[in-house]
Amino acid sequence: MNTSSMRRSAVAGGFAAAMLIVATACGSSATTSTAPSNSVPAQPPAPSQPQSSAGLKSAQSAALGGNIVTDGSGWTLYRFDNDKNNPPTTNCVDQCATMWPAAAAVSDTQVMGVDQNLVGSIKRPDGTMQLTLNGWPLYRYTGDKQPGDTNGQDVGQVWYVSTPDGQKAGETAGSSPSTSTNPSGY
Repeated sequence: MNTSSMRRSAVAGGFAAAMLIVATACGSSATTSTAPSNSVPAQPPAPSQPQSSAGLKSAQSAALGGNIVTDGSGWTLYRFDNDKNNPPTTNCVDQCATMWPAAAAVSDTQVMGVDQNLVGSIKRPDGTMQLTLNGWPLYRYTGDKQPGDTNGQDVGQVWYVSTPDGQKAGETAGSSPSTSTNPSGY
């Protein structure tokens, strides 16, 4: 066997081995899962990760006595009292943004039960785009373990579930916002 044939044979063998590794790795996703059916869903994606279900929906919350806003997958969206809505300003960054990931804004945000004219976006300090509702930046809460959870309601007396018009869920007319010694609510 000449040197050229040996090289081609080695390259072909290496290619075949690489393809076998790739096929094995791809095939491993087809195995059945042994996770229990009541396992806790993964945390919502961080703001820098693409979100496959971008959107805003109105959903009924018996616990909060009315309609709230969720993303396209049903994860509850929150607003932060230390933000501003006119002009829209986000003040949840760094450690705060780890616990309260920004709801990513996309150009084709689908809206159900929410006035499209109230939907907007702002550029965050890290350069990502964040979804706003009536000017208020929207966030998810890492303490919510499944779609529909509202565990972030009134955290630090500065975090509130958003209503479809961008107001605080669970507030009655005439109630005043509370103050907090921990502005980030964590």
